[in-house]
Amino acid sequence: MAERKRGAAKAASVWLAPDARQPGPPGLSRDRIVRTAVVLLDAEGLQALSMRRVAAQLGAGHMSLYWHVSTKSALLELALDEVFGEVVAPPDDLAWEEQVRSLAASLRAVFARHRWVARLIGEYLNIGPNALRMTDTALRVVSGSGLATDQIDSAAALVLEYVCGFATAETRMLENAATADRDGEQAADEGFAEVSDAVRSGLTEFASLRELASRDLGTATEIRDRNFAFGLRCVIAGLRALADSDGTAS
Repeated sequence: MAERKRGAAKAASVWLAPDARQPGPPGLSRDRIVRTAVVLLDAEGLQALSMRRVAAQLGAGHMSLYWHVSTKSALLELALDEVFGEVVAPPDDLAWEEQVRSLAASLRAVFARHRWVARLIGEYLNIGPNALRMTDTALRVVSGSGLATDQIDSAAALVLEYVCGFATAETRMLENAATADRDGEQAADEGFAEVSDAVRSGLTEFASLRELASRDLGTATEIRDRNFAFGLRCVIAGLRALADSDGTAS
C-alpha cells in the first residue's frame, strides 16, 4: 500500500482533530468566539458568518481568532454543538413516553430558535460533548420502553432523526415563506389559507384534496404542530408495540 503523504489526511471533525489552541491575545477564548458566532448566526444567518464578522463583533483582529478556531467550518461545527447544549433532558420521574415527547419538543425548539441549524444537519458528525449528551439522553429515555438491548440504539436514532427531519423541513419552509414585512409563520399561515381557497375553487381535480381543503384544519402553524405530535405518537406506539412483542419482531 502506498504510504500516505504527511498532511494529506483531513480530520472529519473538529472534535477528532488535535487541540492546537494557543493562549492567544488576552480577553479572547474559544467559548467567547463560539457564543458570538451563534448570536450572529441567529441574527443574520449562515451567509453573514465570517471570521472577520465575528472578530469585529468581539473588537478583535480577525487573525486572532485562529489562535482558537482553525477554520470557519470548525467554527460552524462548534456553534452547532453549542446550541445542542440547549436541549433539556426530561425529568426521570416521567413515564418513558412522556420523556420522549419532552426531549423531542426541546430539540424541535432548538431548530426554531436557531434556524440556521437546519442547513448544517448532515454536514458534521455531531460528536461534540453536547450532541453526545443529547444522544446519551435519548438512549436512556428509550431504554425505559422495554425494548431489547440490541434495539435501543436504533430506537434512539429513530426519535432523534424524526425530530431533526421534521424540524429541518419545517425550518426551511418557514425561511422560504418569510418576506420583508412578514415572518415565516405569518407568511406560511397566509399562504396556506390562499392555497386552500384555490383548491376549493378547483385548482385540482383530486376529490380527496378538495374534501380536505373544505374542512376547518386550522392555520398552517396549527397543522404543523398537530402533525409533529401525531408523528411522534406513531413513533412511540411503534416502539411500544415492538417492546410488547418481546423484541421478536424483525
